[in-house]
This record gives sequence, structure tokens and C-alpha cells, in this order.
Amino acid sequence: MSRSVTHRGLLRQVAILGCLFLLSIGSDAQVLVKVSDSVFFRLGTLMQFWADGTQDPVSGGYSQNLFLRRVRFIVSGQIADRVTFFFQTENSRLGNSTATASKNTATGFIVQDAFGEWRIAGDLLALDAGLFFAPQSRDLMTVSSTCLSFDVSSYSSLQTVATQSSGGRDVGFQLKGYLLGDHLEYRAGVFDGQRELQSPAGAGSRNPPRFAARLQYDAFDVEKGYAYPRTNRGTKRILAVGAWNDRQGAFRAWGLDATLDLPVAANKDALTIGGEYFSYDGHKQFTQIANGVVTDLLPRQDAFFTDAGYYFGSLAVQPFLRYETLRFADSSNLSRDQTRYGAGLNWYVSATNMKVSALEERIVSRVLPAGASRRVTNRVAIQLQFLYY
Repeated sequence: MSRSVTHRGLLRQVAILGCLFLLSIGSDAQVLVKVSDSVFFRLGTLMQFWADGTQDPVSGGYSQNLFLRRVRFIVSGQIADRVTFFFQTENSRLGNSTATASKNTATGFIVQDAFGEWRIAGDLLALDAGLFFAPQSRDLMTVSSTCLSFDVSSYSSLQTVATQSSGGRDVGFQLKGYLLGDHLEYRAGVFDGQRELQSPAGAGSRNPPRFAARLQYDAFDVEKGYAYPRTNRGTKRILAVGAWNDRQGAFRAWGLDATLDLPVAANKDALTIGGEYFSYDGHKQFTQIANGVVTDLLPRQDAFFTDAGYYFGSLAVQPFLRYETLRFADSSNLSRDQTRYGAGLNWYVSATNMKVSALEERIVSRVLPAGASRRVTNRVAIQLQFLYY
């Protein structure tokens, strides 16, 4: 029996045991602490457990990991009339290991989101301040518990490290609102972004801030909130198109996205299709110098991502497909070009409160990487999601 077959069998056993043990879990009433009519708090948590096997392009063997992809504690609420807040911690990839790092057993949580919102003119105009998503692609700003095809795109946050962000979040101010009967959403903000180091010329952090903006139009049902659900499983009629722009100094990034999420007939089925285009160009705004060699940390590159799924309401299952590509403009980066495609299934044991997901994916390098024995590698993964919010 081959090692890949054994590995897949192990993942199937983990999924079956987890499902049998958790079949009875249901969605209870929300925990709400009410102080007065204008002051209340809401509590929640999200845990996503992964069993992941990724093939090594050099040996052909599989790196096998059991880890917690996300562990979050969530608190939100209203502290005064028209004033709300959202706070969320994160411990990402707890127990995971990579080819270059040992098992991650750190238990410290980071602050993922922490911001207040003042609705100055109701839904027409609100001011956000704190740590939150810089307005970018819909995929990056997806509610993590509603991902259609296992996780977000591999390429939707390539600017995160260079801009010294955290999971697409940055510290700053943002104006946000809804126009045209709430069908047109706008977000525009100024953020800390990359902070340059001290130099012989003077103190650090003298570079300009980061600016980001997003527009989205919903043709049917409207969407309001901090992040976007990726799939509504037939509860809404969504046709949304969006555009975004992100810049700091010479750095430029922009993109387009479209989402169709519609119930099918009256049988509780639903169809979800989405597509995203991303363009990044650091223009040497973000560089690293080692041994006198200057390395561009965000060279010119473009990416495309699409996924589609069909939800069978009577079975509470949702098979899906996903496809994405990454292409660099400079031929010197040809070995970094990639195409990824895969298929999988979501089983909503108890809506999104308890969800089981499986994915099998192919990762195709455009050319044979240096030192590798194969251009195409495989990945198999299973997720158990536990959500209360």
C-alpha cells in the first residue's frame, strides 16, 4: 500500500470518528449580556481543527499535521446609542509544523480585531477606529466560518507581510456607509502600514501612511456588516460586484471581484459562484538587504481565484470546486508561478456551528523548482469546525 493511500485513509478515519462523536451538537441560543436597552454584549468562539497532508516536491513524501487552524474568542456589542465595538483574538496554526520550523506549541493569543464604530449618520456614514480589515478583496474579508472551498484564496493576502499587517488587518481609521437604498457600500481608510526603520538620516516611521478603499454593489439582497459571508446556503439572493485599491508610497495593489449566491427553486438548494482578480506591485517599496544584495519583497504579480459550490438542502452537503493561479511579471520569478485546483465537500452537521469539510488539491509549478523531483504535488485535508456566535 502506498504512503499517500495510507495517509488518505488516516484522514478519512479522523473525519468519521469526529463526525460520529459530534453528530448531536446543535445550535443553541446566543449568549447575550444585556445591561440596558442601549448597552449589551455578545460572546462567541470559533475553532477549526485540520488534518493536513501536503506532498513534498523533493522526496514525494507527505508532511502530515494535525493542528488547530484557527482558535478565536469573540466579544462584540453596543456601548452607547450608535456606538458598537468588535474584539476578536486569534491563535493560528496551533500544533502545526513546517519544513523549516518545529511544531508550534505557542499558547499566546494575538489580537486579531479590535475596533469601535460610531454610526454618525446611521447606515449612511460610520467611523471605524482601531485594528480591522483594511478594505481589500471580498475573499480576504470573508467570514472565516463561511468559507465555501475549505479556506480563502492562497493569494488574497500577499501584501500582508510587506505592509506589516496581520491577516489583512491594520491599525487606522475608516469611513464606511451604504447608499442607493443600501445597495452600494463604500469603505475608505488611512492605516499605519509599513513603518520604516530609523536611519542615519533621522528617526523611523517618517514614511507616508497606507490608504485603502473598496466599493461594492449588491443587485439583489443587501449585505451589511464587518465581513462578507462566502455562502449563505439559500438564505439570501446575492449578486455582488466589487473593486478595491490599496497603496502606500510606491506600493500599489488593486482588484475586482464578483459573487453569485442564489437559492435554487423551492427545494432549499443553493448555487454559489465567485471570482476574484488580484494585482500586486511593490515597486521596490518593500525590500530586504542581505550581503549587499537588495531583494524586492513584493515583485509585480497577478493572481486569479474562483470557486463554486452547490448546496443540497435536503442533505445539508455542499460539493465544491476551486481554481487559482499566480503569475509573476519578471521572468526571473518564473519558478514561483503556480496553478492550484481542487475539489471537496462541506457537510453542515448543524449549520455552520458544526461543519465538516474535506479537500483534495493539486499544486502545479510552472517550471520544475530547483532541487525538486516533481512539478505537480498533492494535498489532502479535512476540517472540523466548531462555531458559537
